[in-house]
Amino acid sequence: MLMSRFIGGNSIIAAKKLNIPYKKIYDYVKEGNSKDHKNNHELNVFALKKTKNSIHAIKLTSLYNNNLKKYLDEYHSLSVKNNNKILIDAEDVKNQEMINNYTNHCIKTYNYGIFYKTYQMYRNDSLKLLENDLLKFNNYGIKLVRGAYHNQDKNTGLLHLQKTDTDSDYNDAIRLLSTYKNDVFVATHNKESCEIAISLQRKFKYAQLLGMNDKLSSYLLEKNNDVYKYIPYGKWNDSVPYLTRRLYENYDIMKYIF
Repeated sequence: MLMSRFIGGNSIIAAKKLNIPYKKIYDYVKEGNSKDHKNNHELNVFALKKTKNSIHAIKLTSLYNNNLKKYLDEYHSLSVKNNNKILIDAEDVKNQEMINNYTNHCIKTYNYGIFYKTYQMYRNDSLKLLENDLLKFNNYGIKLVRGAYHNQDKNTGLLHLQKTDTDSDYNDAIRLLSTYKNDVFVATHNKESCEIAISLQRKFKYAQLLGMNDKLSSYLLEKNNDVYKYIPYGKWNDSVPYLTRRLYENYDIMKYIF
């Protein structure tokens, strides 16, 4: 089944059993529909309790409600106990200000390197935001992505009009971060960006999606880098929109899938 190549199963238990040569980032695929926030929160709590020394991605739109800060408090406590880390995913433009605000809250409140902030470099304001945050926050975790919400965001005026501009900002962000000590995930399927990161003689982490560009993942691993695969998990009906968007946004690397 095609889905099984890109989705790690319908639960954290299934995702944990997946046998791959890379480190894992467990990624509960549910986003939006915050009416179901309590159930989404409970699934995140279950995942954090069932794993140790692990990395999890969460999407705040699936959790957004008046209890969100309490949810984040619980994630922090569980992560400290089990030595887990949490990547707060970036999402579409209409939600990103809220996501940035809560991520900043986590960085300022907890300051234990638990929560990582994601920067979408297809936005024309992200490089400047990264520069400002590096001056504002002390040694926090960072994830660099190009962006996966182009269809929703393309008419907002906040995205680069040319892919070359996105690539330029992404690579400039890598060069900028080479002068800082932050823990950084270079999350990309673009080999040129990875080669730039490697050439800087600075220890980055690298991440690609499950089932996509394993050739690049293997290449990075052979060079003794820390290589991660995003392992999406959740109900199949929640996984379909996630997978459809990722395949669309990564159309140029489809040739590396099979």
